[in-house]
Amino acid sequence: MTRRNMFYYLYALITMPGVVLHELSHAFFCVFSGIKVHEVKLFRFGNPAGYVVHDEPTKFLPGLLISLGPLLINSLLALLCFSQVKAPYLAVRPALFLWLGLALGLHAIPSTGDAKAIFNLANHCFWRNPLVIISYPFILLLYILNLLKRLHIDIVYVAVLFWLGNIYLK
Repeated sequence: MTRRNMFYYLYALITMPGVVLHELSHAFFCVFSGIKVHEVKLFRFGNPAGYVVHDEPTKFLPGLLISLGPLLINSLLALLCFSQVKAPYLAVRPALFLWLGLALGLHAIPSTGDAKAIFNLANHCFWRNPLVIISYPFILLLYILNLLKRLHIDIVYVAVLFWLGNIYLK
């Protein structure tokens, strides 16, 4: 096994709770919106690390919620975890919340597939609801964030969540 593979498996194991919550968020908003779920894979080694197969939403808001669910839920729970981190950081409880916040925050940003799903739905719903035009800048932002993930922008996002949770939610 190469060093790169070992790093990948270690990263996948450490951040597994984030992947699981990411997929559960998609599934939750599917159920919440009345969209039928066919298959859920909460975690696996590979790309993608997890997935939810569901019917295509016919309305824009449910599709938006399903795609952005991980951003909302993972971010909120990461904030909650970071708000529980107090010095000394190497004690068991703070270290646990720090790890959990990190794992959840690293998988909060919706994938390119999620952005593509919103984009396709927005294009499909545009003539029925022209207000979907306001979603295009957010869709573009998701694509840009996914490109920047290669430069580890998700770590910057987690740092911002840590700062917000640790400073403002105490």
